[in-house]
Amino acid sequence: FVVPSRFYIEKFSEWGMPASMFRYVPNFVDVQRYTPRYEPGEAFLYFGRVIRQKGVATLIRAAAAARSKLLIAGTGPQMEEMRALAVTLNADVTFLGHLGGQQLHDVIGSCRAVVLPSEWYENAPVSLLEAYALGKPVIGARIGGIPELIRENETGACFESGQVESLRQVLEDFRARPAPQLAAMGAAGRRWVAEEFTVAMYR
Repeated sequence: FVVPSRFYIEKFSEWGMPASMFRYVPNFVDVQRYTPRYEPGEAFLYFGRVIRQKGVATLIRAAAAARSKLLIAGTGPQMEEMRALAVTLNADVTFLGHLGGQQLHDVIGSCRAVVLPSEWYENAPVSLLEAYALGKPVIGARIGGIPELIRENETGACFESGQVESLRQVLEDFRARPAPQLAAMGAAGRRWVAEEFTVAMYR
């Protein structure tokens, strides 16, 4: 069996399946199709489904506590609930709706960092690799396969999944970091993708 994260090899082993049954082959992106923008913007960005398991409520609460600008690109069954939460907390959140293609790339390129606040077992999110390909650092929940795709303080940072205070601290840290440092993190992420998350792994 081929799996795109080492996490799932460990998890299947816990469930009694021999690790020898599995082969790790990572997901990939073609970096030549992504034009990076290393200069950081002001707002943090989440893009994806707006559902409970993705941790969007935790992100909105953390952004409000950190007094940080947040962009949310995506739709889902919790949209109205999340809009109401942002209003209740007086959070600086802009809901962009569904974006794709160049529109999404432009928004990613304009952000400070991409945030993956998941509260369930992610396998190996391609969205994380896309963020790197576009030159952005990633802030990810320490759950599932996310941590193995983040080199702490080199390409991004992790926080405790579901913990508002943990995420607030990371958002404040990234808001305070100088632009050249964030740009260097984005560049390191792109190099990592270009070297190790390529279509050549499938040949």
